[in-house]
Amino acid sequence: MAGHIDQSLFDKALGEFKEGLGRREIEGFRATTLKDLKTSIGKLQAKQHAQRRLQDLTRLQPFLGAIEQYEQLVDLFYSNNDIVAFVWGPVKFLLQATSVDDGAFCELLDAYKNMGDNLPLLMQYQDLFYAAPHMIRVLSLMYADILKFQRIILRYFQQPRQSHILLLYYSQTVSKRYSTEWQQVFSESWDTCRSRFSGIILNMARHRTLIETKATPSQIEDVRQSIPKSRQIEDNQLDEQDLQRIRDVHNWLRATNNDIDQENHFKTRAEYPETGRWLLEIPFFKEWFNPQYPTIPPLLWLNGIPGAGKSILASLIVEEARKLNPAPTVLFFYCKHGNSERDNFVALGRSLLAQFLKQDNGLLPSFYQKSCRSGESSLISPALIEELLTLAFGNCKSAYIILDGLDECPRDQRKYITHWFRRLVEDLPNTEPERLRCLLVSQDDGFARKDFAGLAKANKLKQNCPLLTEEKANMIGSAVANVAEGMCSNVPQFVLFTYVANETQGLFLLAKLIWINLSGHTSIARLEEELEPGVFPKEINDAPLKWHEIQVMNSINLDKQCVALERQSFMKSPKDLCASLVDTRSDGTVEFVHLTAKFFLVEEHHVNASAEGLKLATLCIDYLNLPAYICPPTDQQVLDGDYGFMDYAVIYWLRHLEAGVTLKTDKDEQLVEQLAESLGIFISQHWTSPSTTMALAKRHSDKLQVFKVFPFYDQLEQVITSTRRQLRFFGNMKKEEIALNLVDIVGNVRDVLERIVSRTIDPSVLNRVNERYGSYIFKCPRFSCHFFPTGVSSVAERDKHISQHERPFRCSEEKCVGYTFGFASAAEREKHVRENHVTTAIQDEEFPTDQDVERRIMDNHPVADQNPDLEISCQEESMVNSTGVAMEQSESEPESQLELPQVRRQKRPRQTEFECPHCSNLYKKRYNLESHLQTHETQRSHVCDRCNKTFSRLDDYRRHLNTHTGAKNFVCRGELENGNPWGCGKSFARADTLKKHHESRVGRACIQHLQQQF
Repeated sequence: MAGHIDQSLFDKALGEFKEGLGRREIEGFRATTLKDLKTSIGKLQAKQHAQRRLQDLTRLQPFLGAIEQYEQLVDLFYSNNDIVAFVWGPVKFLLQATSVDDGAFCELLDAYKNMGDNLPLLMQYQDLFYAAPHMIRVLSLMYADILKFQRIILRYFQQPRQSHILLLYYSQTVSKRYSTEWQQVFSESWDTCRSRFSGIILNMARHRTLIETKATPSQIEDVRQSIPKSRQIEDNQLDEQDLQRIRDVHNWLRATNNDIDQENHFKTRAEYPETGRWLLEIPFFKEWFNPQYPTIPPLLWLNGIPGAGKSILASLIVEEARKLNPAPTVLFFYCKHGNSERDNFVALGRSLLAQFLKQDNGLLPSFYQKSCRSGESSLISPALIEELLTLAFGNCKSAYIILDGLDECPRDQRKYITHWFRRLVEDLPNTEPERLRCLLVSQDDGFARKDFAGLAKANKLKQNCPLLTEEKANMIGSAVANVAEGMCSNVPQFVLFTYVANETQGLFLLAKLIWINLSGHTSIARLEEELEPGVFPKEINDAPLKWHEIQVMNSINLDKQCVALERQSFMKSPKDLCASLVDTRSDGTVEFVHLTAKFFLVEEHHVNASAEGLKLATLCIDYLNLPAYICPPTDQQVLDGDYGFMDYAVIYWLRHLEAGVTLKTDKDEQLVEQLAESLGIFISQHWTSPSTTMALAKRHSDKLQVFKVFPFYDQLEQVITSTRRQLRFFGNMKKEEIALNLVDIVGNVRDVLERIVSRTIDPSVLNRVNERYGSYIFKCPRFSCHFFPTGVSSVAERDKHISQHERPFRCSEEKCVGYTFGFASAAEREKHVRENHVTTAIQDEEFPTDQDVERRIMDNHPVADQNPDLEISCQEESMVNSTGVAMEQSESEPESQLELPQVRRQKRPRQTEFECPHCSNLYKKRYNLESHLQTHETQRSHVCDRCNKTFSRLDDYRRHLNTHTGAKNFVCRGELENGNPWGCGKSFARADTLKKHHESRVGRACIQHLQQQF
C-alpha cells in the first residue's frame, strides 16, 4: 500500500511538470537516457574546446552523480523508466540551448552544481530503504523538488524572448545585435529566476537530513506538511517583492491611463449595442483580424472624417480582440490634440509599456533593471522607450495594436509613430509574419497618405459610415422618437429623422449634439425654428483644467483681492453648463468632447484665441499677486480654497503669455497694456534678485518686444529664462538661477495643506480639502515634473519620488542601502555594484552596448524636440480655448439676469488712473495699486534696528540680521544611533549653504556614516 501511495506521488509530480509542455517536448524528454546526456555533453565540450570557450563542465558532476544513484535506487522499487528520464531530458535541452552564450551557460552550470551539492548519494542507504519502506516517501518528495527546480529553469528559457533568441543564435542565423540584446535580457532577468531556487535547495537539504537521521514516519509527515507552508511563505515574499517593483516601474513609466477612454467609449456603445458591428463583417477587416490567416503584412488603416465615430470603432476592436482564445496581448492608445501626455511617441510608448507589464509579468525584471539604471526619475528617453518596446514585442507570442487619433499628434510625432510601427510589423521574420497586427486610425489627409504610402490597397479601410445602414437608421430613429414623443406628436417623426440624417452626413457626434439640442426645447415654435435650414453647422470643427481649478479661477475677485469661493463658484456641473460640448473624466479633468469642438469655437469666432491667451495670462498673474501669495499662508486660507488655482497659475502663466503675445493683433493693445501693468506688480513682489544672469534665446526675446518700453523689461527677460528652465530642466537648479520666489510660496502652502490633512480626522474637513484641491495633495516640488500638478496618494510615495530626482541611479537590490538612497551618477552606482554585488554572469559589462550608443545619440537629438515651439503652442492654444469657454459661460450667466426693466441712474465718471501716494507709480486698475501698496507696507514692517535698512520679506530681514551678529546656527554635526558622532563640525550662517556643503565631495564624506545606518 505504501508503494502504491508513493507511486501516486511520483505520478502527481510528473503530471504537474508536464503541464505547459508540448507533445514533441514530452516525447523528446521521455526518450532521453543518461548515456544520451553524456554523449551530448561530450560534443559540447569538444566544440567549446575547439573554440577555446571551455566552461568547466565538471561542475555538472555532483548533480549527475547524485541523480544516477537516485535512478539506480528507484529502479529497485519501480520499473517506470520515465521517472528519471524527465530529469535527463531537460538537462540535455538546457545545456544545448544555453551553450551559445557563455554567461547563460555558466549560470546554468552553477545552478546545477548548487543543487548537486545538496543531493545525497543514495546507494549507500540502500539497506535503509529496504528495512524502512516508509523512507520511500522521501524519494517522492525529492523527486517533486527536482522537477520543480527543472520546471522553473525550463519556463524561464521557454519565454518567447529567451527561446526565440537562443534558438536562432544556435542555428547561426542571428545577428550580433540579437546576441547583445539577449545578453542584456538575461542579465536583467536571471537573478529573479535564480531567487526561486533557494526554497528548493533548503527543502533538498531537509530531505537529506531525513535520510541521514533515519527519520520516523511522523517526522517525514511533519516535513511533508511543512513544505506547502514554507512554499506559501516564499511565494508571498516573492509576490510582495514583485508588487513593490511593479509600483516602482509604474512610477517610472508615468503612463497615461487609456482605460478611462476605453470605458467611456464602452458606455457610449452600450446605449446602442449594435454600434459599429458592421465593421466586423467587412472582408478586409476580417482578413486582418483573423487569428490564423491574416493579411501579410498585418497592417490596417482605418480612416474617416472628423466626428464620424472612429474612436468608437477602435474601442469595439479592442473589446473584440480581448475576447479571442487563446488570449493575445491587446495594446491600445487614444491620442489627444494639444495634450502632452497623449500626443507624442514618448507618451504612447509609456502607455503601451504599462499595458505590456499588466499582461505579462515576465517583463518586470527587465523593466525594473532599466528603471534603476536609466538615471531618469520618469521615462523620457525615446531611444530607451524604443528599446523596451522592442524587448516587449519580442517577448509576446501574439499582439493586437490599436492606435487611434494619430492625426491629433503634431506632424513630426505622427510621422515618428507611424513609421516606427510600420517597421515593427513589416520587418517580422518569415517564420512568424502574423505575430503582430497593427490598426492605425486617423483622418484621410495628405500627411496620412504620405505616411501610409506603399500599403496594399486591401490594407486600407475607408470608414465613411454609410448613411442608410440599418444600424445608423435605428440609432437616429430611436433618438428622434424620444424628441417627437415629448412634443406630443405635433412634429412628424419622419421630419425629424430626415432633418437629422441630412444635416449630419455621417457625423455621429454631430447627430448626437443635434438631437440633444432638439430634446431640450419646451415648445413647438422653438423646435420649428431649430429645424429651419442653415441653423445648425454642417461640421464641428487641450493643458486640461481640473474642475476644482475652474471653480477657484471663476471665484477670483480682483477688486476685493480675494478668492470668494463660497459666493462665486459654479452651482452647476460642467455638463450642465456646457451641455454636450465637454466631458468630465474620472480624475476631474474637464475637456472638449472632441477636437473638432475646439476648432469650431475658434473658427466661428466664438472664442478669440489671442485675446483669451492674454486674458488668461493676466488672470494667472493677478491671481499670484493676491495678498494670499505675499503673506505666509494660514490654515483658514488653505481651507477656504484660496490656493486651489495655484498649481495651474504657477505652471501656465508663462505659456499663456507667450501664446497671447505670439497671436496678438492690433485689437489686443489694451489687453497687452493690462498684462504689462500686472507683470510689473508680479515681478516686484516675487523678484529674488538672482545673482546669475542667463541669456534669453532670440526667438523668445522677439516675442517680448511689446514689453521693451516698460522699466521691468530686463527683469522680465531673466524671469522668462529662469521660468522656462524650471519648466523644462529635470535636474537641480541653483538658488541664484531662480528669479521668482514661487517655489518657496508653493512649498509653504503645501506644507500647511499637508499638515491639515495629516492632523485631522474630521471627514467634513477632508471632503472640503478634496473639493478645493483634489484627492492627490502630496506633490513633487519640481515645476518640470508630471507629479507637480497631479500628485500622489501618500507622503511616503511623494518622498520616494523626490529621492529619485535627487539620486536617480539606484541599486537593483531592494535590501541594499543603495536602493533606498540611490546614487547621483551612473558611475557611482556601477562602482557600488562592482564592490558590493559581484556577479560572474556577464563579462565586459562596463563597456557600452550598441543600444547604449544609439540611445545616447538619439537623446542628444531627440525627435520629440525637433520643433518645441510647435508642441507648446498646441498646448497653449488648447488651454486658451478650453478656459475661454469657461470664462465666457461665467460671464454670460449674470448678463441674462439683467433683462428686467430697471430705473436708470446717472453714471459717475469711471476713474481710469490710480496713483500711489508713496511714489510716482500710476496704475489703470485699483487692485494693481492695492497690490503695489503692500510692498510699501511690508517695507515699513521689517526695519533693521541697527542700520535702519528696510526689507520687503521676513526671510531677507532675518538673513540680514545674521550679518550683524555673525551667528552660524547650521552645523555639520550629529550623533549616530550607536552614539558615535558624524560630521566635520563646520558652522554655516544659512541652511542652503550647509546643504551645498553636504553635496560637495568633502560633505558627502561627512554624511556617509549617517546614510549607511539607514
